[in-house]
Amino acid sequence: MRSIALTIALVSACGLDEAQPVTSALDQEVAVCADGPTTFGIDVSRFQGDINWQLVANANVKFAYIQISRSLTDIDAKFAYNWKRAKEVGILRGAYQRFQPGQDVIGQAKLFLEKLGPFQPGDLPPLLDVEDANGLTATQIAQRVRQWIDYVEPVVGVKPIIYTGFYFWRDSVGGADFKDYPLWIANYSATCPLVPETWTRWAFHQYSSTVTLPGITANTVDVNKFNGTLAQLQALTTMPVCGDATCNGVEDADTCASDCEPCQMIDGTPGLGAEGVVDDTSACFRAGGDPQFIREEPAGYGSTLKWTHTTDAAMPESYGRWALHFKEAGRYRVEAYTPAPFNGSKQTVYKVRHGETITPVPLDQSAVDGWQSLGDFDFAAGGVGQYVRVDDNTGEPNATDTQLVFDALRFTRVDLPGGEEPDPSEPNEDGGGCSTTDKSGWFALALALFVFVRRARR
Repeated sequence: MRSIALTIALVSACGLDEAQPVTSALDQEVAVCADGPTTFGIDVSRFQGDINWQLVANANVKFAYIQISRSLTDIDAKFAYNWKRAKEVGILRGAYQRFQPGQDVIGQAKLFLEKLGPFQPGDLPPLLDVEDANGLTATQIAQRVRQWIDYVEPVVGVKPIIYTGFYFWRDSVGGADFKDYPLWIANYSATCPLVPETWTRWAFHQYSSTVTLPGITANTVDVNKFNGTLAQLQALTTMPVCGDATCNGVEDADTCASDCEPCQMIDGTPGLGAEGVVDDTSACFRAGGDPQFIREEPAGYGSTLKWTHTTDAAMPESYGRWALHFKEAGRYRVEAYTPAPFNGSKQTVYKVRHGETITPVPLDQSAVDGWQSLGDFDFAAGGVGQYVRVDDNTGEPNATDTQLVFDALRFTRVDLPGGEEPDPSEPNEDGGGCSTTDKSGWFALALALFVFVRRARR
């Protein structure tokens, strides 16, 4: 991924009111100044009317973010023209979508990508404008923001930017951690804007919405600063090149192994032990959702585990996800470690993505204090999007305080030479004894017994 992570939430005529602070327990008003020089830009929508982009460029505007839509049905009719003309006059351009968390998230993401077209060198990363709550809780909004990002980011190959206001984020989204994504903060009339907790700096600052600019006569316009020089801003538009020793953009361990190391490579050969285990401490594991609902305990496999409470909600609020990268393609037995007393859920579903197939596997975590089999699956070599995921919305209500555990997964190769599956209770390979997978060994033993019996009868 890029060295500068951007999560863009852009506002054009967004109108976040930063003048009405709301008192709360999360009231940590920390003003953060720019790192050094800044770069001037704007964000626009149809509310700016017919823009004379050449006059805008002459006014020293270096970048412009352009609205695609404000909802699933409110699509900006000026986008195509503004998108084309901004580039023609030499202004760095980016696209944003005003996010409605109460609407179909994937539908909004697909609409955004359809109107944007292929992400091209020279374009700035996408921006997600987060300023509407739609009556949802902070946890729900955070989960839906993550869902949009998880859908859009792999397609464009760069991290989106998140736009928001300090008070809106604090009061409507809470302490959700998106610090890996660049912040675009709206804080009018401030030289050093307030930054929500978890972020320590801002990438863009929208400091006014009432500026009159040459080339824009239908309305005033939002003005912004990029936290860096023009050269640093231009660096955000560069597409990744495999072999440049930097893992960014669309590159990953499968498409560019020279630049990107996998978080963990699985070798499930029996006898290799930890090389076939992906624990919750692995870089391949991620506990998603609001961090306040993810608990950690010094227990379980490797003396660490994470857990949360189950819900009967329609959408997941917390989840555990293990990304999978295999040294070799093959058939592997997958087991989950479900230690007591954190294994209370009887209705857990493990979603196993193997190759291009997603298989849901119901499991009663409470049944076993230890390893439980999820079944045998054919996995492709490398990562290619393979994973195991567990969501908290099992159907067991939160009021029951049912615990759902995220701990280790174990992968054991079962398509060994000879075509037989290994017996975990028997030694194998160099471990001594007679392997059930070694047909020649069994043949030799049978022959020896036959000769012994023949001799005994003489």
